[in-house]
Amino acid sequence: MHKTKTMTVCLLIAFFALFAFTVFKIKSIEEFQQKVVLAHELHKVLEHLTYDLIEARKNTVLDVPVDGIWHDHIAFIHARQGAMEYLIKEGGLFRVNNGKRSLIADDIADLRIRRQKETPDILEIQVKAQKNVSLTYNLRIRMFNN
Repeated sequence: MHKTKTMTVCLLIAFFALFAFTVFKIKSIEEFQQKVVLAHELHKVLEHLTYDLIEARKNTVLDVPVDGIWHDHIAFIHARQGAMEYLIKEGGLFRVNNGKRSLIADDIADLRIRRQKETPDILEIQVKAQKNVSLTYNLRIRMFNN
């Protein structure tokens, strides 16, 4: 009788361990799939933002002063398209150009931009995508004078 109880307890422990491992594995796969989706959203942000900032000049950045403080949006003058702004609203990153707002990417939780006093020609950018899991991308862009 004692062997039966020991065997039953061992089988239950093994069953619960297998169950816990399976749940953990499924959760890991779901997190990976969510991170792939977020990575795609971050790619869209970086594609648009870097392309537009390449066409901007250091003296055309309107609302990111050289103070080392993180700011949550950026406005600048694009060489070909005029005034442009990037901002987060309702979980999406929007690009505003000539008064027209267009959605660039979903599930963007944070956009942070700053310029340091020591390096005023470099924009430091952090973009965080989040939906149950999160991914953050850091980028530095050197801006030209004219």
